[in-house]
Amino acid sequence: MRKNQWEPRSALKKLQTNKLRNLINHAYTYVPFYKQLFDSNNIKPDDIRQLEDLKRIPISTKKHIQEAPLDDITSQIHPRSRCVRITTSGSSGIPLELFYEKNDFSCLNMNWLRPLLAHDVKPWHRKMEITGPHNISTKKGWYNYLGLWKSRAISVFEIPQDWLDLLIDYKPDILYGYSGSLKLLAQHIKKLELPHPNPLFIFGVSDLVDEECRELVYSTFQTKLIDLYGSAEAGCIAWECPECEGYHINIDTVIVEFLKSTESNSIENEGRVIITNLHSYAMPIIRYDLGDIGALSDKKSTCGRELPLMKVIEGRADSFLVLPSGNRLSPMFFFGIMKSIEGISQWRIHQDFTSDISVLVVPSNEISPQTIPSIKKKIMENISEELAVDIKIVDNIPPDRSGKLRAVISKVRQF
Repeated sequence: MRKNQWEPRSALKKLQTNKLRNLINHAYTYVPFYKQLFDSNNIKPDDIRQLEDLKRIPISTKKHIQEAPLDDITSQIHPRSRCVRITTSGSSGIPLELFYEKNDFSCLNMNWLRPLLAHDVKPWHRKMEITGPHNISTKKGWYNYLGLWKSRAISVFEIPQDWLDLLIDYKPDILYGYSGSLKLLAQHIKKLELPHPNPLFIFGVSDLVDEECRELVYSTFQTKLIDLYGSAEAGCIAWECPECEGYHINIDTVIVEFLKSTESNSIENEGRVIITNLHSYAMPIIRYDLGDIGALSDKKSTCGRELPLMKVIEGRADSFLVLPSGNRLSPMFFFGIMKSIEGISQWRIHQDFTSDISVLVVPSNEISPQTIPSIKKKIMENISEELAVDIKIVDNIPPDRSGKLRAVISKVRQF
Protein backbone atom coordinates (compact mmCIF):
# COMPACT_ATOMS: atom_id res chain seq x y z
CA MET A 1 0.00 0.00 0.00
CA ARG A 2 2.90 2.36 0.65
CA LYS A 3 4.13 1.53 -2.85
CA ASN A 4 0.70 1.86 -4.49
CA GLN A 5 0.31 5.55 -3.67
CA TRP A 6 3.32 6.39 -5.87
CA GLU A 7 2.22 4.28 -8.85
CA PRO A 8 1.06 6.08 -12.03
CA ARG A 9 -2.66 6.85 -12.10
CA SER A 10 -3.10 4.47 -15.05
CA ALA A 11 -1.67 1.59 -13.02
CA LEU A 12 -3.90 2.44 -10.06
CA LYS A 13 -6.97 2.56 -12.30
CA LYS A 14 -6.05 -0.82 -13.77
CA LEU A 15 -5.63 -2.29 -10.29
CA GLN A 16 -8.94 -0.78 -9.21
CA THR A 17 -10.75 -2.13 -12.30
CA ASN A 18 -9.36 -5.65 -11.86
CA LYS A 19 -10.41 -5.69 -8.21
CA LEU A 20 -13.88 -4.45 -9.19
CA ARG A 21 -14.38 -7.20 -11.80
CA ASN A 22 -13.31 -9.89 -9.33
CA LEU A 23 -15.64 -8.54 -6.64
CA ILE A 24 -18.60 -8.32 -9.04
CA ASN A 25 -18.09 -11.91 -10.24
CA HIS A 26 -17.81 -13.14 -6.67
CA ALA A 27 -20.90 -11.24 -5.48
CA TYR A 28 -23.05 -12.52 -8.35
CA THR A 29 -21.91 -16.12 -7.86
CA TYR A 30 -21.92 -16.43 -4.08
CA VAL A 31 -24.13 -13.69 -2.59
CA PRO A 32 -27.91 -14.13 -3.19
CA PHE A 33 -28.68 -10.45 -2.55
CA TYR A 34 -26.54 -9.33 -5.47
CA LYS A 35 -27.57 -12.17 -7.79
CA GLN A 36 -31.19 -11.15 -7.33
CA LEU A 37 -30.32 -7.45 -7.68
CA PHE A 38 -28.41 -8.08 -10.91
CA ASP A 39 -30.95 -10.47 -12.41
CA SER A 40 -33.90 -8.18 -11.67
CA ASN A 41 -32.08 -5.36 -13.51
CA ASN A 42 -30.87 -7.52 -16.43
CA ILE A 43 -27.23 -7.16 -15.41
CA LYS A 44 -24.58 -9.81 -15.96
CA PRO A 45 -21.15 -9.70 -14.31
CA ASP A 46 -19.52 -9.26 -17.73
CA ASP A 47 -21.51 -6.04 -18.15
CA ILE A 48 -19.36 -4.42 -15.46
CA ARG A 49 -16.00 -4.12 -17.22
CA GLN A 50 -15.00 -0.53 -16.42
CA LEU A 51 -15.62 1.91 -13.59
CA GLU A 52 -18.14 3.76 -15.77
CA ASP A 53 -20.26 0.59 -15.91
CA LEU A 54 -20.99 0.84 -12.21
CA LYS A 55 -23.86 3.25 -12.93
CA ARG A 56 -25.86 0.26 -14.20
CA ILE A 57 -26.03 -1.17 -10.68
CA PRO A 58 -28.77 0.25 -8.42
CA ILE A 59 -27.60 1.96 -5.27
CA SER A 60 -27.97 0.10 -1.97
CA THR A 61 -28.58 1.72 1.40
CA LYS A 62 -28.07 0.66 5.00
CA LYS A 63 -31.82 -0.04 5.15
CA HIS A 64 -31.59 -2.43 2.18
CA ILE A 65 -28.75 -4.34 3.81
CA GLN A 66 -30.35 -4.46 7.26
CA GLU A 67 -33.67 -5.73 5.93
CA ALA A 68 -32.06 -8.60 4.00
CA PRO A 69 -31.46 -11.96 5.75
CA LEU A 70 -27.81 -12.47 6.73
CA ASP A 71 -27.61 -15.56 4.53
CA ASP A 72 -28.56 -13.41 1.53
CA ILE A 73 -26.06 -10.60 2.02
CA THR A 74 -23.05 -12.69 3.07
CA SER A 75 -20.91 -14.97 0.95
CA GLN A 76 -21.80 -18.66 0.75
CA ILE A 77 -18.10 -19.59 0.71
CA HIS A 78 -17.05 -17.43 3.67
CA PRO A 79 -18.60 -18.91 6.84
CA ARG A 80 -19.49 -16.07 9.19
CA SER A 81 -17.99 -18.00 12.11
CA ARG A 82 -14.56 -17.57 10.51
CA CYS A 83 -15.01 -13.90 9.69
CA VAL A 84 -14.24 -10.75 11.61
CA ARG A 85 -17.49 -9.19 12.79
CA ILE A 86 -17.75 -5.45 13.39
CA THR A 87 -20.59 -2.94 13.65
CA THR A 88 -21.05 0.63 12.49
CA SER A 89 -21.36 3.39 15.08
CA GLY A 90 -25.13 3.67 14.66
CA SER A 91 -25.02 7.47 14.60
CA SER A 92 -27.87 7.59 12.09
CA GLY A 93 -29.97 4.83 13.63
CA ILE A 94 -29.53 1.11 14.24
CA PRO A 95 -25.90 -0.10 13.90
CA LEU A 96 -25.13 -2.19 10.83
CA GLU A 97 -23.45 -5.57 11.36
CA LEU A 98 -20.57 -6.22 8.96
CA PHE A 99 -18.49 -9.33 8.23
CA TYR A 100 -14.98 -9.36 6.79
CA GLU A 101 -12.75 -12.16 5.59
CA LYS A 102 -9.61 -11.94 7.74
CA ASN A 103 -7.23 -10.94 4.94
CA ASP A 104 -9.64 -8.24 3.77
CA PHE A 105 -9.97 -6.92 7.32
CA SER A 106 -6.19 -6.86 7.70
CA CYS A 107 -5.84 -5.01 4.40
CA LEU A 108 -8.37 -2.33 5.41
CA ASN A 109 -6.63 -1.94 8.77
CA MET A 110 -3.35 -1.37 6.97
CA ASN A 111 -4.98 1.37 4.94
CA TRP A 112 -5.62 3.36 8.14
CA LEU A 113 -1.85 3.32 8.65
CA ARG A 114 -1.02 4.85 5.26
CA PRO A 115 -1.97 8.42 6.26
CA LEU A 116 -0.17 8.05 9.59
CA LEU A 117 3.01 6.97 7.83
CA ALA A 118 2.59 9.78 5.30
CA HIS A 119 2.64 12.24 8.20
CA ASP A 120 5.85 10.64 9.54
CA VAL A 121 4.33 8.62 12.37
CA LYS A 122 6.69 5.82 13.45
CA PRO A 123 5.64 2.29 14.54
CA TRP A 124 7.12 2.87 18.01
CA HIS A 125 5.03 5.99 18.62
CA ARG A 126 2.33 5.45 21.25
CA LYS A 127 -1.28 6.32 20.50
CA MET A 128 -4.14 7.40 22.76
CA GLU A 129 -7.58 7.06 21.19
CA ILE A 130 -10.91 8.62 22.22
CA THR A 131 -13.49 6.45 20.50
CA GLY A 132 -16.81 4.63 20.71
CA PRO A 133 -17.00 1.69 23.14
CA HIS A 134 -17.61 -0.65 20.19
CA ASN A 135 -14.09 0.18 18.93
CA ILE A 136 -12.29 -0.56 22.20
CA SER A 137 -10.59 -3.94 22.31
CA THR A 138 -8.80 -5.55 25.25
CA LYS A 139 -6.83 -7.87 22.96
CA LYS A 140 -3.22 -7.19 22.01
CA GLY A 141 -1.69 -7.80 18.61
CA TRP A 142 1.60 -9.69 18.31
CA TYR A 143 3.27 -6.42 17.28
CA ASN A 144 2.27 -4.80 20.60
CA TYR A 145 4.53 -7.25 22.45
CA LEU A 146 7.41 -5.96 20.32
CA GLY A 147 6.65 -2.39 21.39
CA LEU A 148 5.06 -1.48 18.03
CA TRP A 149 1.77 0.39 17.48
CA LYS A 150 1.06 0.50 21.21
CA SER A 151 -2.26 2.11 22.05
CA ARG A 152 -4.58 3.01 24.91
CA ALA A 153 -8.26 3.74 24.27
CA ILE A 154 -10.95 5.51 26.28
CA SER A 155 -14.67 5.85 25.63
CA VAL A 156 -16.17 9.03 24.17
CA PHE A 157 -18.83 8.72 26.88
CA GLU A 158 -16.31 9.47 29.62
CA ILE A 159 -15.95 13.09 30.75
CA PRO A 160 -13.19 15.36 29.35
CA GLN A 161 -11.31 15.27 32.66
CA ASP A 162 -11.00 11.48 32.31
CA TRP A 163 -9.56 11.96 28.82
CA LEU A 164 -7.09 14.49 30.20
CA ASP A 165 -6.09 12.19 33.05
CA LEU A 166 -5.21 9.46 30.55
CA LEU A 167 -3.38 11.96 28.35
CA ILE A 168 -1.25 13.06 31.32
CA ASP A 169 -0.66 9.50 32.54
CA TYR A 170 0.10 7.90 29.14
CA LYS A 171 1.83 10.87 27.45
CA PRO A 172 1.11 9.58 23.94
CA ASP A 173 2.94 10.63 20.81
CA ILE A 174 -0.37 10.41 18.92
CA LEU A 175 -3.75 11.72 20.05
CA TYR A 176 -6.41 10.08 17.89
CA GLY A 177 -10.18 10.18 18.12
CA TYR A 178 -13.58 11.57 17.26
CA SER A 179 -12.97 15.18 16.23
CA GLY A 180 -15.83 16.46 18.37
CA SER A 181 -14.29 14.84 21.43
CA LEU A 182 -10.88 16.33 20.63
CA LYS A 183 -12.58 19.72 20.49
CA LEU A 184 -14.25 19.16 23.88
CA LEU A 185 -10.93 18.10 25.39
CA ALA A 186 -9.25 21.27 24.07
CA GLN A 187 -12.11 23.41 25.42
CA HIS A 188 -11.81 21.76 28.83
CA ILE A 189 -8.06 22.39 28.99
CA LYS A 190 -8.40 25.99 27.81
CA LYS A 191 -11.29 26.88 30.09
CA LEU A 192 -9.58 25.65 33.25
CA GLU A 193 -6.04 26.47 32.07
CA LEU A 194 -4.91 22.95 32.91
CA PRO A 195 -1.36 21.66 32.36
CA HIS A 196 -1.09 18.93 29.72
CA PRO A 197 1.39 17.20 27.43
CA ASN A 198 1.44 18.10 23.74
CA PRO A 199 1.27 15.07 21.41
CA LEU A 200 3.42 15.08 18.28
CA PHE A 201 0.42 14.19 16.10
CA ILE A 202 -3.34 14.66 16.37
CA PHE A 203 -5.69 12.76 14.04
CA GLY A 204 -9.45 13.36 13.92
CA VAL A 205 -12.04 10.90 12.64
CA SER A 206 -15.82 10.41 12.42
CA ASP A 207 -17.06 13.96 13.13
CA LEU A 208 -17.24 16.88 10.72
CA VAL A 209 -14.24 19.16 11.24
CA ASP A 210 -14.70 22.93 11.05
CA GLU A 211 -12.09 25.68 11.22
CA GLU A 212 -12.99 26.54 14.81
CA CYS A 213 -12.18 22.97 15.84
CA ARG A 214 -8.87 23.07 13.97
CA GLU A 215 -7.90 26.43 15.49
CA LEU A 216 -8.89 25.39 19.01
CA VAL A 217 -6.94 22.13 18.86
CA TYR A 218 -3.87 23.87 17.43
CA SER A 219 -3.92 26.71 19.96
CA THR A 220 -4.24 24.19 22.81
CA PHE A 221 -1.68 21.58 21.77
CA GLN A 222 0.46 23.48 19.23
CA THR A 223 -0.19 20.53 16.93
CA LYS A 224 -2.19 20.56 13.71
CA LEU A 225 -5.35 18.45 13.51
CA ILE A 226 -5.15 15.99 10.61
CA ASP A 227 -8.53 14.77 9.36
CA LEU A 228 -9.15 11.17 8.25
CA TYR A 229 -12.34 10.19 6.42
CA GLY A 230 -13.55 6.63 6.64
CA SER A 231 -16.28 4.24 7.67
CA ALA A 232 -16.77 0.73 8.98
CA GLU A 233 -18.20 -0.15 5.56
CA ALA A 234 -14.97 0.67 3.72
CA GLY A 235 -12.13 1.45 6.12
CA CYS A 236 -10.08 4.57 5.44
CA ILE A 237 -11.62 6.24 2.39
CA ALA A 238 -9.60 9.47 2.17
CA TRP A 239 -7.11 11.43 4.25
CA GLU A 240 -5.54 14.86 4.46
CA CYS A 241 -2.18 15.04 2.76
CA PRO A 242 0.75 16.77 4.51
CA GLU A 243 1.53 18.65 1.29
CA CYS A 244 -1.53 18.79 -0.98
CA GLU A 245 -4.71 20.79 -0.51
CA GLY A 246 -7.36 18.15 -0.01
CA TYR A 247 -7.88 14.49 0.88
CA HIS A 248 -6.24 11.63 -1.02
CA ILE A 249 -8.76 8.91 -1.93
CA ASN A 250 -7.55 5.34 -1.37
CA ILE A 251 -8.65 4.15 -4.80
CA ASP A 252 -6.73 0.89 -4.46
CA THR A 253 -9.22 -0.28 -1.81
CA VAL A 254 -12.41 1.68 -2.49
CA ILE A 255 -14.30 3.24 -5.41
CA VAL A 256 -15.89 6.57 -4.51
CA GLU A 257 -18.66 8.23 -6.51
CA PHE A 258 -20.13 11.66 -5.81
CA LEU A 259 -23.76 11.49 -6.85
CA LYS A 260 -25.91 14.58 -7.37
CA SER A 261 -29.40 14.24 -5.94
CA THR A 262 -31.04 15.28 -9.20
CA GLU A 263 -29.45 12.44 -11.10
CA SER A 264 -30.03 9.31 -9.08
CA ASN A 265 -28.01 6.87 -11.15
CA SER A 266 -24.96 8.57 -12.68
CA ILE A 267 -21.43 9.27 -11.55
CA GLU A 268 -20.89 12.95 -10.76
CA ASN A 269 -18.08 15.11 -9.42
CA GLU A 270 -19.94 16.08 -6.27
CA GLY A 271 -22.89 15.00 -4.17
CA ARG A 272 -23.75 12.01 -2.02
CA VAL A 273 -20.84 9.69 -1.31
CA ILE A 274 -21.41 6.26 -2.88
CA ILE A 275 -18.78 3.63 -2.13
CA THR A 276 -17.76 0.21 -3.41
CA ASN A 277 -15.44 -1.58 -1.02
CA LEU A 278 -13.00 -3.62 -3.13
CA HIS A 279 -12.04 -5.73 -0.09
CA SER A 280 -15.49 -6.87 1.05
CA TYR A 281 -15.76 -10.47 -0.15
CA ALA A 282 -17.45 -11.92 2.95
CA MET A 283 -20.19 -9.27 2.80
CA PRO A 284 -19.91 -7.24 -0.43
CA ILE A 285 -20.45 -3.49 -0.25
CA ILE A 286 -21.24 -2.40 -3.82
CA ARG A 287 -22.59 1.05 -4.74
CA TYR A 288 -23.51 1.73 -1.12
CA ASP A 289 -24.90 5.11 -0.08
CA LEU A 290 -22.77 6.20 2.84
CA GLY A 291 -25.08 9.12 3.70
CA ASP A 292 -22.33 11.74 3.42
CA ILE A 293 -21.83 14.68 1.08
CA GLY A 294 -18.46 15.21 -0.62
CA ALA A 295 -16.86 16.51 -3.79
CA LEU A 296 -14.06 15.54 -6.12
CA SER A 297 -11.30 18.14 -6.09
CA ASP A 298 -9.97 19.81 -9.21
CA LYS A 299 -6.61 20.37 -7.48
CA LYS A 300 -3.53 18.61 -8.77
CA SER A 301 -1.39 16.50 -6.47
CA THR A 302 1.85 18.27 -5.59
CA CYS A 303 3.32 15.56 -3.34
CA GLY A 304 3.90 12.99 -6.07
CA ARG A 305 1.16 10.63 -4.94
CA GLU A 306 -1.18 9.56 -7.71
CA LEU A 307 -4.16 9.00 -5.42
CA PRO A 308 -6.84 11.51 -6.54
CA LEU A 309 -7.98 14.30 -4.24
CA MET A 310 -11.39 15.08 -2.82
CA LYS A 311 -12.52 18.29 -1.15
CA VAL A 312 -13.38 18.77 2.50
CA ILE A 313 -16.31 16.65 3.64
CA GLU A 314 -19.45 18.76 3.97
CA GLY A 315 -21.11 16.36 6.38
CA ARG A 316 -23.82 13.76 6.44
CA ALA A 317 -26.84 14.28 4.23
CA ASP A 318 -29.00 14.61 7.34
CA SER A 319 -26.69 17.39 8.58
CA PHE A 320 -27.98 19.68 5.82
CA LEU A 321 -31.00 21.82 6.65
CA VAL A 322 -33.82 21.88 4.12
CA LEU A 323 -35.38 25.33 3.69
CA PRO A 324 -39.04 25.96 2.74
CA SER A 325 -37.94 26.61 -0.87
CA GLY A 326 -36.24 23.22 -1.03
CA ASN A 327 -32.77 24.75 -0.96
CA ARG A 328 -30.30 23.08 1.38
CA LEU A 329 -27.88 24.63 3.88
CA SER A 330 -24.52 23.02 4.58
CA PRO A 331 -23.63 22.57 8.28
CA MET A 332 -20.57 24.70 7.45
CA PHE A 333 -22.97 27.68 7.18
CA PHE A 334 -23.71 27.42 10.91
CA PHE A 335 -20.11 26.82 11.92
CA GLY A 336 -19.26 30.20 10.44
CA ILE A 337 -22.13 31.98 12.20
CA MET A 338 -21.70 30.43 15.63
CA LYS A 339 -17.96 31.02 15.58
CA SER A 340 -18.56 34.76 15.24
CA ILE A 341 -20.75 34.99 18.38
CA GLU A 342 -19.14 35.23 21.81
CA GLY A 343 -20.52 33.54 24.89
CA ILE A 344 -21.19 30.10 23.38
CA SER A 345 -19.45 26.99 24.70
CA GLN A 346 -21.35 24.40 22.64
CA TRP A 347 -24.29 24.35 20.25
CA ARG A 348 -26.51 22.14 18.11
CA ILE A 349 -29.04 22.89 15.36
CA HIS A 350 -32.06 20.58 15.16
CA GLN A 351 -34.73 20.54 12.45
CA ASP A 352 -37.98 18.56 12.39
CA PHE A 353 -39.80 20.59 9.71
CA THR A 354 -38.72 22.89 6.87
CA SER A 355 -40.49 25.81 8.51
CA ASP A 356 -38.48 25.97 11.74
CA ILE A 357 -35.26 25.07 13.53
CA SER A 358 -34.20 24.80 17.17
CA VAL A 359 -30.81 26.07 18.32
CA LEU A 360 -29.52 24.48 21.53
CA VAL A 361 -26.87 26.60 23.23
CA VAL A 362 -24.59 25.83 26.16
CA PRO A 363 -23.44 29.26 27.40
CA SER A 364 -19.90 30.04 28.45
CA ASN A 365 -18.89 32.37 31.28
CA GLU A 366 -18.77 35.31 28.87
CA ILE A 367 -22.38 35.09 27.69
CA SER A 368 -24.22 38.39 27.55
CA PRO A 369 -27.89 39.41 27.12
CA GLN A 370 -27.11 40.14 23.45
CA THR A 371 -25.88 36.61 22.69
CA ILE A 372 -29.27 34.99 22.04
CA PRO A 373 -30.67 37.82 19.86
CA SER A 374 -27.37 37.86 17.94
CA ILE A 375 -27.72 34.18 17.02
CA LYS A 376 -31.20 34.64 15.59
CA LYS A 377 -30.26 37.89 13.83
CA LYS A 378 -27.18 36.44 12.13
CA ILE A 379 -29.03 33.35 10.96
CA MET A 380 -31.90 35.39 9.49
CA GLU A 381 -29.54 37.90 7.88
CA ASN A 382 -28.00 35.09 5.86
CA ILE A 383 -31.22 33.26 4.93
CA SER A 384 -33.60 35.04 2.58
CA GLU A 385 -36.55 32.82 3.52
CA GLU A 386 -39.19 32.68 6.23
CA LEU A 387 -37.87 30.43 8.97
CA ALA A 388 -38.81 30.24 12.65
CA VAL A 389 -35.71 30.11 14.86
CA ASP A 390 -36.14 28.94 18.46
CA ILE A 391 -33.12 29.45 20.75
CA LYS A 392 -32.90 27.24 23.84
CA ILE A 393 -30.34 27.57 26.63
CA VAL A 394 -29.29 24.15 27.99
CA ASP A 395 -26.74 22.93 30.53
CA ASN A 396 -25.13 20.41 28.18
CA ILE A 397 -25.51 18.75 24.81
CA PRO A 398 -24.88 15.00 25.04
CA PRO A 399 -23.36 13.00 22.20
CA ASP A 400 -25.67 10.82 20.15
CA ARG A 401 -25.95 7.09 20.76
CA SER A 402 -22.68 6.47 18.88
CA GLY A 403 -20.76 9.01 20.93
CA LYS A 404 -20.47 11.52 18.09
CA LEU A 405 -21.13 15.21 18.71
CA ARG A 406 -23.16 16.16 15.67
CA ALA A 407 -23.70 19.91 15.43
CA VAL A 408 -26.54 19.88 12.89
CA ILE A 409 -29.30 17.26 12.67
CA SER A 410 -32.22 17.40 10.27
CA LYS A 411 -35.16 15.00 10.34
CA VAL A 412 -36.49 16.36 7.04
CA ARG A 413 -36.32 13.97 4.11
CA GLN A 414 -33.38 15.07 1.97
CA PHE A 415 -33.97 13.31 -1.33
